[in-house]
Amino acid sequence: MKKNLLFLSILLLVFQTNILKAQGPYPPAAGQPGSTAISCTDPCFKAWATGIELTRGYIMISDPTQLGPDSTNKASFGYPSKALGIAEGNSLDVVSFGDAGVALLTFDVPIVNGEGFDFAVFENGFSDGFLELAFVEVSSDGKRFVRFPSVSLTQTDTQIDGFGTIDPTNIHNLAGKYRQGYGTPFDLEDLKDSTGIDLNNIRFIRLIDVVGSIDPQYCSYDSRGNIINDPYPTDFASGGFDLDAVGAINIGTKPFVVSNFNNLNLEHDSFWNGSDNSGGFTDVELFYYKNEYEATYGSWSGFAYTNMRDDSTAGYLNQFSAITAGGMDATPEQGTNYAISHVASDWANGYAPIPSVVSFNNKIGKVSGMYVTNATYAYFSMKDGDSYSKKFGGETGNDPDWFKLSVWGINADNENTDTIDFYLADYRFENNEDDYIVDNWRWLDLYDLGYVKSLNFILSSTDVGAYGMNTPAYFCMDNLVVTDVKDPQSDGKNLLSHINVEAYPNPTTDRIFVVAPENSNIKLIDLNGRVIKSFKSYEEVSEINMSDLKTGTYIVVAEKDNFAKHVKVIKR
Repeated sequence: MKKNLLFLSILLLVFQTNILKAQGPYPPAAGQPGSTAISCTDPCFKAWATGIELTRGYIMISDPTQLGPDSTNKASFGYPSKALGIAEGNSLDVVSFGDAGVALLTFDVPIVNGEGFDFAVFENGFSDGFLELAFVEVSSDGKRFVRFPSVSLTQTDTQIDGFGTIDPTNIHNLAGKYRQGYGTPFDLEDLKDSTGIDLNNIRFIRLIDVVGSIDPQYCSYDSRGNIINDPYPTDFASGGFDLDAVGAINIGTKPFVVSNFNNLNLEHDSFWNGSDNSGGFTDVELFYYKNEYEATYGSWSGFAYTNMRDDSTAGYLNQFSAITAGGMDATPEQGTNYAISHVASDWANGYAPIPSVVSFNNKIGKVSGMYVTNATYAYFSMKDGDSYSKKFGGETGNDPDWFKLSVWGINADNENTDTIDFYLADYRFENNEDDYIVDNWRWLDLYDLGYVKSLNFILSSTDVGAYGMNTPAYFCMDNLVVTDVKDPQSDGKNLLSHINVEAYPNPTTDRIFVVAPENSNIKLIDLNGRVIKSFKSYEEVSEINMSDLKTGTYIVVAEKDNFAKHVKVIKR
């Protein structure tokens, strides 16, 4: 955050003096005896969040008309991808929530209730006292979330102003208790009496900004009913909770299979649309994305992959861009890969949609879900209208328009599963301020589809003409997650370990742990193809010491039963 440095220095000195007088019952600031703070460099972290859905909060919830420097009333500092991967431990590599902002984090591995703390949340507090807090909730199914019981014993007679400080010994089970570079840890054992949640399969962590106002109209309450007093207002673009990262400590031995398209080679700001007539593409040796390409007109349907970043150009010529300007881990400098789908129409059958299909290469998989967003082309068509499509809401904004993605699976018996719907735009609300067109990555939970051998996707809209749907039939997806894979011909034997290899922590400074099938041949290779280390694993998790290697990128290869899988690792 950009604040007056002299003021902050004086503030920090005052707080460091007062912290010695702390009287609260809970652990003290990082570095003090009894503190539970965990450094971002601690080797206890085995995995980091790989997906985020962020809903920004107000710059000042008590005055929604107040605008920030980018002329919006919502916090805007940082990009969601700043919260993915390893904690950076500084003030700038974060994403700001704003008042009551919410982030949903997902992982490539399940978090489990192990010994001691199970995960930690990193904020960017610049001192031991300037603490912006957040509630923490977890879920195993993406539907029922359980909140950690939180306590705030900070006085509520006087509002702590936007540059004020609080005593961490008065704070318990609220993210943001510790300064930047140190995570606030959480123990799933605290939730052992909760129902409807599997503490050994935590797939989601949800963070909700605490509104620090003591005004009952806007305030947040802890689990005991106490008003939580923290710095307020923080009415600037970087206001509210600032998320650096979420690190997992205790994880399951079975990693998820995640299709994030980053193994597919593309130059920056480019795409693959099937013009090679291959009929589709494969990602991580499991997911096959079907593609249809018509050379005469250069048209395509089904799935393509892209890293285009154009989030501002309307029209058909920009049909390979997401409104998010890149994939899940995109930055302004690099878009990163994601998939885009064009759902074709069957002109001989009343212009009914022809499903875009993802299949599992002769396997059946338990699908957790995926992230979706609008294509830039579809987004601006709905927002402003164009030559073919109406402006959603009409001229008055009252038209009840919607744009819907529908997903169903085909199971091992070739039967359709139930259909799950997701609205990429919805203008049916009584209050027009609630109308929306999705402009960020949103998690679409598909867990209830069960085990399927393929997924089918279609789009529908209220804007329909003589030739079918007028709204451009495009959507984008990233991080398709499968939690379990089986071979339907081998009595359901689990094959997940045979199709996915993981290495953590990544990046690393000294060592990595490789998750691969037992009795695999493990190799560590540099970018010149030289084998640096080679051994046979006798357990699912093996350790490789990299402390003696130069910084740079290496490849871990696991081989077994004529199967080989590789993953890139970075040595810092």
